[in-house]
Amino acid sequence: MAHSLFSRDGNYFIPSDLTRGGWSDDAQHGSPPSGLMAYVLEAVPTSVPMQVVRFTIDLFRAVPLTPLTVETEIRRNGLRLQVVDATLFAGEVLVGRASALKIRTTQVELPEQEEEGWEMPPGPDAAQPVDGSALFRHPDDLRRFHRDGVEIRTFEGSFLAHRVGVSWFRLRQPVMAGEDTSPFVRLATLADMSNGNAQMLDPRVWLYVNPDINLYSHRMPRGEWIGMRSYSHQHNTGIGLADTRVFDEDGVLGRINQAQIVEPHRSI
Repeated sequence: MAHSLFSRDGNYFIPSDLTRGGWSDDAQHGSPPSGLMAYVLEAVPTSVPMQVVRFTIDLFRAVPLTPLTVETEIRRNGLRLQVVDATLFAGEVLVGRASALKIRTTQVELPEQEEEGWEMPPGPDAAQPVDGSALFRHPDDLRRFHRDGVEIRTFEGSFLAHRVGVSWFRLRQPVMAGEDTSPFVRLATLADMSNGNAQMLDPRVWLYVNPDINLYSHRMPRGEWIGMRSYSHQHNTGIGLADTRVFDEDGVLGRINQAQIVEPHRSI
């Protein structure tokens, strides 16, 4: 069995069965292709030390469990920021794109700032494990990212309940075979979990697929666990929005927003 989400074969990225999602047996979860494009974008050299502060993804169609290629293009390359785009292909088919805004890092002396009014939840050791098999109507004979690629711990079952989700997430395996996963790539890979963390609708009855991910982070996460507090808003136009505050055990580090295509599940 593979012990990473992807491996490299020349210019190709080969997905393992750990990338499989819950909406289809033949397509990836949104997290692995997000992590793959984050991996490629972060590796683009910068003129000075920089950090990715905005990471935006559009997934145009389901990403298959077949070899993928990624092409990059630098849009702006300066001493204070860089903007670089990536396009994701399955064969000759464009399946997604991503953009990263990087800002130079430095040290500045800041005055004391008023903290926003929110209460940090307890750490992952105080949360309860989530059984990913309960999320979708599918057999257990196939490996899937949301069950086998990521560990989820939540409070009072909120990940599976129709209310605000407060959960911790940890990757079980590296994104790329033979390489350590950087803090940014870990964060970008887990960002798509925020849509599932905002379970305002029953996924066994409703589809609420997110075609995009918009991640902002003013600092990189420390440690392997990433926390999310998520809520989703759905409208009778068939459109929804998932809104997530991202944190680690040191405090808030960013925000995730995702649009949703909302419709009744086809199997109902």
